[in-house]
Amino acid sequence: MEHFDYIIAGGGCAGRSLAVRLLPYLQATNKRALLVDYAEKKSNDRTWCFWEQDPDVFEPAVYRKWKQLSFASKFLDRELDIQPYQYKMIRGLDFYAHTDQLLANQPQLIHLQGKVERQYTEKDQACVVIDGKTFSSDYVFSSIPQVQEKKPDRYQYFLQHFEGWVIETEGNTFDPESATLMDFNTSQQAGTSFVYVLPLSANRALVEYTIFSKQELAPEDYSAALQQYIREQLKCEQYTIIEHEHGVIPMTDHPIKRQQERIIYLGTAGGFTKGSTGYTFRFIQKNTAAIVQQLMKSGHPNIPAISSPRFELYDATLLHLLDSERISGEEIFSRMFKKNSAMKILKFLDNESSLLEELQIFSTLQKTEFAMALWNRTLKLIRSN
Repeated sequence: MEHFDYIIAGGGCAGRSLAVRLLPYLQATNKRALLVDYAEKKSNDRTWCFWEQDPDVFEPAVYRKWKQLSFASKFLDRELDIQPYQYKMIRGLDFYAHTDQLLANQPQLIHLQGKVERQYTEKDQACVVIDGKTFSSDYVFSSIPQVQEKKPDRYQYFLQHFEGWVIETEGNTFDPESATLMDFNTSQQAGTSFVYVLPLSANRALVEYTIFSKQELAPEDYSAALQQYIREQLKCEQYTIIEHEHGVIPMTDHPIKRQQERIIYLGTAGGFTKGSTGYTFRFIQKNTAAIVQQLMKSGHPNIPAISSPRFELYDATLLHLLDSERISGEEIFSRMFKKNSAMKILKFLDNESSLLEELQIFSTLQKTEFAMALWNRTLKLIRSN
């Protein structure tokens, strides 16, 4: 049985982020890691968007960035000054190519293509079975989703599902300096729905239709919504679809185990997708950076939570309020952006705000509805015990 100091199971965003951050530590300590993934990453299969103040290690992979955002709904139409943040976009293809380059020809990191069939802890080792062959390690870092039994009597389960088109128009349709964070000028019948527009040039942009609901739509429904938005909101009749993407992100308050003995979970599998928004990229970076920092400090990767538990309560309350349908997501987000600075909201959504800042934001929202949602969620937890 071949032994590695660490095994990274899953070569997506979380696995590769950890591998890149881990590499200097491996080189300094003469340790070895195995990165295993089922398939080669050679396609532009997804897009990550996030905001940050200072460039991080993946800045070379950033495809576009914007200093100005906009928000639109039937309640509010506003340009958002997001300083000191920048809103950034990384395409999957660029991220994979960049990390391949950083990790290539590194004797401390072995890259293996194969299917992870099993992960388990045995005595003081973590083991992974890959295509029938067992490898051992001190720790396994896994982004392979855990199987969890749903408990709808206790927790909320939503999906953030989306269809995005990169379109090219005949004229100069877009302002390359400003992106649309949320535009609720689309049908809300399927659930909280909005479109975001990320201009890549004056005549090319990613236009993405996003829905918060409990089930996906039929493929033709996404297409119809995008066609209507492009025609009615962008005032564009002639365009070519260059690329398209579809995805589903879980939004839930169901607790997720972040560690089982010597198996440590990363990314969505470890609960690092924000329950109320679906944003993941920045939480992955904070988590993987903390793991490596802990290894350098103590030699083990066991870290405390990267965010206060109160943010999980906030996310759960919002999901419960959306489920109650007492007020719409459009109303909630419109009030939030109308009454607060964009900088304060982005800091809050990154789980980096102070309690005082959070209380200031809450004071501007629909207090009765949020209080009722919090109370009803508490009753739900009590009754399900």
